[in-house]
Amino acid sequence: MSEISRLVLLIGVAVSLGACSDEQVPPPVFHANYSPSPALVRKVQIALRNRGYYAGLLDGFFGQDTAIGVQRFQVDHYQRVSPLIDRSLRVSLGIASDL
Repeated sequence: MSEISRLVLLIGVAVSLGACSDEQVPPPVFHANYSPSPALVRKVQIALRNRGYYAGLLDGFFGQDTAIGVQRFQVDHYQRVSPLIDRSLRVSLGIASDL
């Protein structure tokens, strides 16, 4: 019986360590009709860079690097994960919604 308990404990530890790993965010799925303004994208890029979620160019282009930064931020802040600049992301980043 103690061997079973050890095995269950080891499996639990392995699962816990796996859950704490630095998991990769899945690649973004782009929506064909989604095209935020370059000014808004640049503000998001700046806000993400200031928080350590984006290291790319501040070019106003919503590419894969920006989408991944958005998703990582959303995961860390318990938001619905999608590679879109939505209201909750703007509010979390402190970006005005007038763009």
